[in-house]
Amino acid sequence: MIKCFFVKIIYMKRKILIIEDDRKIAELIKLYLEKENFETIIICDGKEGLENFFKESPQLVILDLMLPKIDGLTIAKNVRLKSDCPIIMLTAKDEESDKIIGLELGADDYISKPFSPKEMVARVKAVMRRAYKGQKIENEIIKIKNLEIYPAKFEVKKGGKKINLTRREFKLLLAFADNPGKMFSRNELMKEIYTIDDEIVFDRTIDVHIANLRKKINDKNQRLIITITGMGYKLAE
Repeated sequence: MIKCFFVKIIYMKRKILIIEDDRKIAELIKLYLEKENFETIIICDGKEGLENFFKESPQLVILDLMLPKIDGLTIAKNVRLKSDCPIIMLTAKDEESDKIIGLELGADDYISKPFSPKEMVARVKAVMRRAYKGQKIENEIIKIKNLEIYPAKFEVKKGGKKINLTRREFKLLLAFADNPGKMFSRNELMKEIYTIDDEIVFDRTIDVHIANLRKKINDKNQRLIITITGMGYKLAE
């Protein structure tokens, strides 16, 4: 019987700039986002918020509409002149015209107060998935036991030493790392590593790729990918 160990996966933090003049709301957003391993910066006025955007280069901005010194719509307009950074508008107003103006200026989403912090987190993740689809932030690293995965570099290190994976082996490992605890069927894994332009292959081909990947990443006393008999594979929990 295989004894599974606990795997901790850590991502280099993605930076979120919160421009919100209500300190309590800003701190609540910060609390929930940092639980999800996001790095946050709180700015409470529009002028400083715009300056910090160009200084900090965040991966997402949560932007209140009503701000002192410079309002949120003006900030969004200025950001869009030089950046495609995703923006989530945040406001106490619930008028359709405000929403339309915000979206026309380039906001990616719009949330009205009061809101659920969990919904805020879900919206942030959804916007980031859309904005960075198919991309990995340059300095992102995923750590699993003694493995370090560098998605942007297409590189994996084991115990600090680089190991050579094929393109499909790397995609398999990344799929497991991005979904800790998820059980993948063979068909699901095929979709992760093959495209419609690839030659037709049998789902059992996945077993071969898994076996080869295991040889490269496993140690004597640890197995990172486990088999769920008759169902598929998952990352050890």
